[in-house]
Amino acid sequence: MNKKPSSSEETSKATKLLLAIVNFGEAASINIDAFLFSMGSARQLMRNISVANRENYRSTFQGLCRHGYIKKVNENQFLITPKALRKIRISQIEASDWNVGKWDGFWRIISFDIPESKKRERNILRALIRRKGFIGIQNSVFIAPFADFEALAELRKDLKIEKYVSFFIAKSYQTDDDSLLKKRFKLH
Repeated sequence: MNKKPSSSEETSKATKLLLAIVNFGEAASINIDAFLFSMGSARQLMRNISVANRENYRSTFQGLCRHGYIKKVNENQFLITPKALRKIRISQIEASDWNVGKWDGFWRIISFDIPESKKRERNILRALIRRKGFIGIQNSVFIAPFADFEALAELRKDLKIEKYVSFFIAKSYQTDDDSLLKKRFKLH
């Protein structure tokens, strides 16, 4: 009996296909921020995907078009949209491992005051940094021992919230006791 894929499986397929298209474009030295690709390129990409998955990926590609990740420019050309680039960036951040090496003793702090008119973007940022291990020390102040602020800065730019979000690297002052944080992050 064929089981219908779950929503997260569909999302994963869509993200994998977007990443494959973008990687294809990067290999061809195309500026990803203005990435226009042809159906021929997509077909070539499809040939690289195993035969068993080809039909599955074709329907996933159509779903990406339907949901606004890929925009059809004309009969043979498609454009990767900013929405797709955001999805790819979030996927890359989630897949990255920030906890490499020994902790340097500095805390990574994210502080934001994002207006209600950008609630969706605020929720995207907050959910992502929580999934990456940040803990809230106030409603809009989060802390972690490790982070890739360069990747987060790109996402902040993609979400158009750069003027509302600040990143800090700080060390606890000698009189401050950060032992509870160290314990929470298992840094002892």
